[in-house]
Amino acid sequence: MNILTIFTPTLIVIIVLAFLIELMDASFGIGFGTTFTPILLIIGFTVYTIVPSILTAELIAGIVAMIFHALLKNVRLGQKRVFRRRRRRRKSKAYSLPNGEIVKASSDSKPDESESEEDIEEEFIIEDDNEIEIREFDEIKEVKLKNGSFVEKIRNLTTDSKIILVLAGVGILTSIVAVIISVVYVENIYFNLGVKIYIGIMVFSMGVLTLALRNNKIKFSMKRIIALGAISGFNKGLSGGGYRPVTVAGQMLTGREGKRALASSIFSKTAVSFVGVLAFIITHLFVNRSTGESISWDFFELAPYLIIGKTLGAPLGALIVKKIDSKWLKVLVGCGTIVLGILSLVRITLDHYGIWEIIEKHLTV
Repeated sequence: MNILTIFTPTLIVIIVLAFLIELMDASFGIGFGTTFTPILLIIGFTVYTIVPSILTAELIAGIVAMIFHALLKNVRLGQKRVFRRRRRRRKSKAYSLPNGEIVKASSDSKPDESESEEDIEEEFIIEDDNEIEIREFDEIKEVKLKNGSFVEKIRNLTTDSKIILVLAGVGILTSIVAVIISVVYVENIYFNLGVKIYIGIMVFSMGVLTLALRNNKIKFSMKRIIALGAISGFNKGLSGGGYRPVTVAGQMLTGREGKRALASSIFSKTAVSFVGVLAFIITHLFVNRSTGESISWDFFELAPYLIIGKTLGAPLGALIVKKIDSKWLKVLVGCGTIVLGILSLVRITLDHYGIWEIIEKHLTV
């Protein structure tokens, strides 16, 4: 479909939908590409046009979202800080009760002159200034971290920074592989069907697991983060979607707080989208040159309209993440991801039996 043949009302609808879906994506990680792709297919666009346009929109809007998430402190960037605290306390005293039981008593209040004192010194690590709890009579001194080598600099980064780097780095590698596969097999019917089924089942499963384990205390694991980066990056390059639902729900399943998971996934997704756009352009140029076809840039025809809607929704989405209650965030993410997975599988079923094609014809007339 040539974008020039679309009436203005349709363009307005696309912009509004991009804005609304971005809000839902930012609030509970339903996935902009995963949600919007079926809608754009109904309107009449092809996967060839949708994937690069969505990647481009997520790149531009992602930069805006990153700025607002950082300003609102939804994510903790930079290096962690180490402090040494010296706390003056009374020494514990033992008292005997009439029944022979022994109890100990201690206090953090100011000691009397007649009572003995002791200094307790400890080191603690914070990733945000708001984490410091200072009591009366505490002496706090910051310890300078060693940043001599590259390994030390990486080790001293905050957890959010490390996760963003891992998700982005691993995701970039797998997305490049997926983009190449997608361009080469773009005309293969069975390949495209398999991709849709794979994304739908995975998203649905992540939602079910998020709800089922929402009350469980899960120990954080960086190995799981690496696996998430590989899977989600591959999804992104393959279909333009399936990144945020997997990274957000997946991080929660590794013990991450909902707000941190949502914000961190924005940063990593923006980096993956950037490389995805470059990989798509380079692969497209290479394929066209090898086949002797003329080079066309019409696969970016949707990008400007998606960018407008998504960029307008990015700052508001960051604010919603800041304000929403953490205990409800995991439920929203789980429910939203399950609904998204079900809709994806329903759409595949309708397409298999030819009903989807009938719907497309009626809506595009």
